[in-house]
Amino acid sequence: MLIFEKTGKVLPEQDKTNIPLEFNVPSGIEKLVIDYEYAPKILNDEAKATDLLQKSIEKYLGNEYKAEPKDFMPVKNLITLSLDENGNYRGAAHRQADRQHHEISRNSASVGFEKGEIKSGKWTLVLNVHCCACEVGYNVKITGEEKV
Repeated sequence: MLIFEKTGKVLPEQDKTNIPLEFNVPSGIEKLVIDYEYAPKILNDEAKATDLLQKSIEKYLGNEYKAEPKDFMPVKNLITLSLDENGNYRGAAHRQADRQHHEISRNSASVGFEKGEIKSGKWTLVLNVHCCACEVGYNVKITGEEKV
């Protein structure tokens, strides 16, 4: 059963923020399945990447550390997930992959998430924007398997 699906965009102005996506889980769900993807993973504009890296080097490393933007190429977008169930933290998937599949049920859960009963109510999937160097498109699809 489809519980939630959202396609959207994350903009560079949203870098280092968290974007909550609320959804309701109906009663009778035994397992949640989260499929998530975003693109592009890599900023392909070399001039923009060089500029971003130069600013970061100046901000975080100063002149003591002899670094060049090319030392840190390529620039990768990184948007990870965390999950709350009725206001309680249920886990996170802070992974590099731009395509992810997670399952949560009473008896098992993907690494980073807590296994346990799937309670009905308001859940929140949070996009944790670690690095957004360019406009990034994403798609989240959450399905639920009903108890038989």
